[in-house]
Amino acid sequence: MDIDYLELSNELKLWLLLFRSDLFQQPWLFIFIAWLSTFVISGFFIRPVSLIGKSLEKKKPGFVSIVISSLFLSLISGLFNTLVPYIVTVWLWIFLLPFIISLLTGVFYYLINRNNKILHNSIAIFTANFYIEADKSILQGIKQVLRRQIWEQPQTLIGHGIGQVLNSTGFITGVALSDGIAVLSGNIPLANGVCFGSYILVTSRYSGTDTHLDVSERNSYMMVLIRHELGHTIQSRFSGPLYLFKYGIPSAMSQGWTEKDAEFRSDRYLLINYGLPPVFSSYQKDHRPANAGTAAYLLMLIVMIWGAFWGATAGFFGAYLFVAGIIALFNLGKLQNKIL
Repeated sequence: MDIDYLELSNELKLWLLLFRSDLFQQPWLFIFIAWLSTFVISGFFIRPVSLIGKSLEKKKPGFVSIVISSLFLSLISGLFNTLVPYIVTVWLWIFLLPFIISLLTGVFYYLINRNNKILHNSIAIFTANFYIEADKSILQGIKQVLRRQIWEQPQTLIGHGIGQVLNSTGFITGVALSDGIAVLSGNIPLANGVCFGSYILVTSRYSGTDTHLDVSERNSYMMVLIRHELGHTIQSRFSGPLYLFKYGIPSAMSQGWTEKDAEFRSDRYLLINYGLPPVFSSYQKDHRPANAGTAAYLLMLIVMIWGAFWGATAGFFGAYLFVAGIIALFNLGKLQNKIL
């Protein structure tokens, strides 16, 4: 069957005209104001701490970083809403619904018991999404925002949702923000520790405290647990949208290579940034970070573009899940798959 390149060219031109028209019709000012106001309001509630137990001076993140980050996120939001209709709406529902439930639960709990713990935690978990460290440069702040809001998805979105649901049911007793990470502690029913992107959930059942954060305490089970999950957060930062399937699912099935890699990354991060000596011995001295292969990113990108072109939002998500399943399958072995 011969391809009619002239007809294909005309269809492409028509699609580009429609795309440009839809792009210009996006409510750009509203989107920008929404992002900007969220960052500004969140800045009033954020109380960051140090991973090693030191109190930090209360500082607001640079306004330039906030404005430029809001511009970037506005452009990306409008672009996604044009290419794959309703994806922003779906994202908003998944993001806002757990927060609203947790917030209202906190309000009612405060009115009845005069205890603001749930209310305070719901706001802290929410603002963790918009946490820009004050000591970061403009470029570092922008990178931190884009990494959390775009690159580390969907795991960070899932982490926020699970955190809010657990908080609304009283499982979360402490929230600490540090190094761009939200550490949620309490009687976590999922496991002793679990990581979803920028959200770390750890149990405090075997610890005497759930509000103190100091990972330099080598004899604290909870602090060692946080150090382990920190390694998974660093995996998420490097792998982005592949994290859940490259590391998350294999980790949940107790594949040893993911845990060794997480502990290596955590030890190296804390040694470089805080001068803390390593605490884990699971990995070899010549260990190298187990990163996702370039082929995995190319496969996901090509298939998702194809899915969006043929099936809009449904095709986009379907293609993502299809490729994600393949990547997870290839990494379920005892050794890392270096291709995917």
